[in-house]
Amino acid sequence: MPFLFRFRETVASLPSLGILLLLIFVGISKTPTISLPRDDSLVQIALVAPEPVVAPKPVPVVPAPESIARPVVIPPVMPSRPVAPTRPAMSAAPSAVASELPVVATPSKAIAQAVAPVVQAEPVVAAPAAVVPTTVAVKARAVSPDAEYIATLRAHLNRIKRYPTGREASQLRPQGKVRVWFVLRRDGSVVEVGLEQSSNSMLLDDAARKTINRATFAPFPEASWPDATSHRFSAELEFVPAA
Repeated sequence: MPFLFRFRETVASLPSLGILLLLIFVGISKTPTISLPRDDSLVQIALVAPEPVVAPKPVPVVPAPESIARPVVIPPVMPSRPVAPTRPAMSAAPSAVASELPVVATPSKAIAQAVAPVVQAEPVVAAPAAVVPTTVAVKARAVSPDAEYIATLRAHLNRIKRYPTGREASQLRPQGKVRVWFVLRRDGSVVEVGLEQSSNSMLLDDAARKTINRATFAPFPEASWPDATSHRFSAELEFVPAA
């Protein structure tokens, strides 16, 4: 008993070792064997010589005839001269008519003119004269006094406008167009000023108002707006900073 107790761990592992050996033996005995199929049919091998390769025969190049190679020169066609109309030949007078004519002692030239048939000349038709179109003088459309006064007024405003000055204008350097309206009396004095379209810059809008107040306008023409003591105008002023 003391001997078995001493080797108790080894004795306890004997059954497990026996089962492991049994499994290894069973696995080896059942290992599948791979068998290749066997073909006992006879194979006949024959050696055949390759067919010779026949090279293509070169095609001879036939030179082009000399007549075809030469360029054909076409002579220039000369304009044909107009052929003068031929006069009809004078037919000889019949002998019967000649016998009936009285014999007069006249020169031979006079007799030839009397016997020869009279050739009538064809009437010459004159070509119609070219119709020359007559130029029609176009009168320039007269500019109305109203439009002329408005154009002069707007040109004067664009000439006297001034870009805004100051520290803020030099830093921001705004740029844009301002459309202003203003009312003038017949003598050219300013009644009222307003903005019709702003430039989104207070500096430019203020400069446009100052331009209207600083301007000196001429009186209205006598034919312009005769029944009105004042008239409303509008102008567009563009301000661009100096480079």
